[in-house]
Amino acid sequence: ATTEIYTLSLHDALPIFIQPMAAPMHEQTRHMSAFPEMPARDSRAAQVLSFAARLSVIGLFIIVLITGLKSAYFVLAPICLGVTAALVLGPVATRLERGGMPAPLSAGLMTVLVLIGLAAFVSGIVLPINDWIDRSPDIWQRLERLSWSLQARWREIESAAVDISQAMGADAPSGGQAIDPLSSILPALRLAPALVGQFVIFFGTVYFFIATRHQIRDFVLSFCLSRRARWRVARIFRDIEAGFSHYFGTIAAINVVFGCAVGLLAWSFGMPTPYVWGGLAAGLNFVPYIGPALMAAILFSIGLVVFDNIETAVFLTAGFVMLNLLEGQFVTPSVVGRTLLLNPFLVFCTLTFCLWLWGAPGAFLSVPFLLSGKVVLYHLRPGRAVGRGRRLAPHRPAKL
Repeated sequence: ATTEIYTLSLHDALPIFIQPMAAPMHEQTRHMSAFPEMPARDSRAAQVLSFAARLSVIGLFIIVLITGLKSAYFVLAPICLGVTAALVLGPVATRLERGGMPAPLSAGLMTVLVLIGLAAFVSGIVLPINDWIDRSPDIWQRLERLSWSLQARWREIESAAVDISQAMGADAPSGGQAIDPLSSILPALRLAPALVGQFVIFFGTVYFFIATRHQIRDFVLSFCLSRRARWRVARIFRDIEAGFSHYFGTIAAINVVFGCAVGLLAWSFGMPTPYVWGGLAAGLNFVPYIGPALMAAILFSIGLVVFDNIETAVFLTAGFVMLNLLEGQFVTPSVVGRTLLLNPFLVFCTLTFCLWLWGAPGAFLSVPFLLSGKVVLYHLRPGRAVGRGRRLAPHRPAKL
C-alpha cells in the first residue's frame, strides 16, 4: 500500500515539474529562431581554412629556412662539404679503429689524407691552369676572330642595322676593350681571408666528425623512445655512411679512368700538359651536367689558342663529348648498378637549386643531398617496420 501511494504521488507530481520547464524551453527555441544558425566547427569551409592556414605556415617556414641557408653560406657550405668527406672516409676509419688505432688518431690520418689529396689537386691541376688564365686575352682575340669569320656573310645586315640605329639617334657600338690582368687578381686577393676561413672550417669538420661520429649517432638515438624508431635511425646512419662510401668510391675510380682517357685524348691531339686536362676533367666530372659542359668549353677555348685551325679544336671537343657520353650512359650504370642511380630529373632540379643556393659548393653537394634523401625516404616509407620475432635483413649497399 505504501508503494502504490508513492507511485501515484510521483506520477501525479511529474506534470507539475515538467510543464513549468517546458514553457521556458519553448520560449528559448522561439527566440533562437530569430538569429541565423552558425556553421558547425567541423564543416567543410572550416576544414579548408584550417588546411590553408597550415599550408601557409609551412610555406613561411620553408621561405625562412631557404633564406637562412643562403645567408649562412660562409659557414654551412664548408661544414656540409666536410661532413660529406667524413662520411665517405668513415668506413676506412672504422676499419682502422677495429685494428686498434684510437679514434682521434684515425680521424687525424683521414684529415691528413684529405689535405694531401686537395694539395695535390691544387698544385698539379689548378696552378698550371693559371698560365692559361694569363693567356686569356689571346683566347678572347681568337674567339673574336672566329665570330668575325662567322659573321662575314651577314655584314650587309649589320650595316643596315647600324644605319637604322644611327637614324634613331643611338650611339655606334664601341670597340673591344683590353683586359686588365689586375681586374681578375684583386677580387681573388680580397677573397683570400674568406677562403682560408672556409678551409679551416672544412678540415675541422672532417676531423671532429670522424673522431666523434659514434657519439653523434648515440646522441641522436637517445631521443628515440621506441625500439622501432631506434632501429630506423640506426639503419639510416649506417646506410648513409655505407652508401656514400660505396657511391663516391666507385664514382672516384670511374672519374680517374675517365681523366686518364681525356689526358690520352689531349696528348693524341698534341695539347700541352695533357695530365692537367685529364685531372681537371676528372675533378669536374663529379658535378653532373655542368662539369662536363664546362670542361668541353675549356678544351675548345684552349684548342683555339694551341691549334692553327678551328677544325682541330672542334674535333678535340667532339672527342671529349663522345668519351663523356660513353662514361655516363654505359660505364657508370654498369659499374655502379641501377639501384644506386638517381633520377636525372631530380638530379637536375637538385643541382639547379643547390647551385643557386651556394654556388660551386652547392653544385658538388647536390648528389650527396639527393642520396641522403633517398636513404631516409627508403627507411621511412610504409612497410619498412620490423615486427617482433622477425630477423633483420642483412645490409646490402646496392638496395638503397
